[in-house]
Order: sequence, then C-alpha cells, then structure tokens
Amino acid sequence: MAVKRLGCLHAHHSNIRYLEEGLDREAFSCLHFVDPGAIHWLTRAASEAETRQVQVKLRGQLEWIAGCGVDAIVITCTNYIAALSPLEQTLEATGGIPVIAIDEPWFDELLKLGDEAVVAFTNPATVEGTMERLHAHAKLQGRAFKAQTAVSDPGCFELLLQGRDAAYAEQAEAFLLGLVERASAPVAAAQLSMTDAAARVEASSGARVLSPMQALRSRLEGLR
Repeated sequence: MAVKRLGCLHAHHSNIRYLEEGLDREAFSCLHFVDPGAIHWLTRAASEAETRQVQVKLRGQLEWIAGCGVDAIVITCTNYIAALSPLEQTLEATGGIPVIAIDEPWFDELLKLGDEAVVAFTNPATVEGTMERLHAHAKLQGRAFKAQTAVSDPGCFELLLQGRDAAYAEQAEAFLLGLVERASAPVAAAQLSMTDAAARVEASSGARVLSPMQALRSRLEGLR
C-alpha cells in the first residue's frame, strides 16, 4: 500500500507533533507548513478588504502546498478554516486536491454523541468561528444541536504560546476534568492542542472526551 502524503497547514508549530504522533506512519507522511502571520492579520482586520487580503494569502499558501505533490491538505487552524469557508472555493486553488478542515470530521463525530454537548476551548479567539461552523454543519444535517461553550482561564493558552507545553497540557487537563465531573452532557475538546489533555482525562475518568485528532484519523481512513 502506497504511503499517502499530507500537506498540513498550521498557525503554530506545536500542532505538528499531534499529526506526527497521531497518524499511522506506514500509511501517511506529513509535509508541514507553519504560517502564524495570518492569525495576526485576522485578529486585527478592520475591514472586509483586509479580511479578503488574508483569504487571498491563505489560498495562495494552499496552492503552494498543492504543488508539492501531496494527496490531500489538512488545515489545523480553526481561524484559517473559518476565513476560507466555504472550503469548496479552495478546490480551484489546489487543483482539486482534497482539503480537509480538521474540525469537520470532529463535527460529524460530535453529532453522533447526541443532540447536545459541552464544547471546550483554551483559545477564546477560536470560539466564534468554530461554533458558527458547528451550528451550520448541524443545520445542513437537519439537526437542532445544543452546544454549551466552556473557555479555560485566559492564561492557559498563553502557556502554549510561550512554549510551555507541559504546563499548558496540565492546565488543559484540569480544565477538561472539571467539565467532565460537572457536565450532564458529553464534553468535547475543540482544539488540536488539547489532544493530550483529552486523552488523559479519558484514561482517568472513563468518560469519552472527543478531540479533533480522534475524528481526523477516522476521516483519513478513506484516503488509504
């Protein structure tokens, strides 16, 4: 079986590890591209023209990645995904190479859990775009999905940006565990950076904490 090559676009280098460690290395190889600049542009964009400028930059990045001989492209930044939505428009830039938004397989798996969930974030900047896409995704499937959002202490995500990965994972784990203990609905971790914390909470509590990496693995099985 030929190894499939994935072009992975990240906003932060810390997401590389989750793809490298979470995928079957005999089935997939990853070519990583990290572009944090678009995040800064998106957070300070004051006009539609500036937002379009970021969209053009991101589509150009996808075209560049597509030219590297990949079988599919994975976008791991939910802000980039939201800026490029609907992703069907990007297929022209990629020459028809599939573009997988990391949250879409996660949406599908989340809807399988029932009609409501607690969606956990450590990065408040990703909440609005992710939830808008989640509700739109549910509506397309004729689902009235009830989602409560929970955001960790602002200092938690700052730890990740400072390169303090262990401290970040520890705080994210405590945050998720608290939600699992209090929530009456399933808890889902919305960000790729919460992968380790979600896995540890699952192991310690016995409750399922759905993460984007779990769902992505299932989606990529279709490429094998």
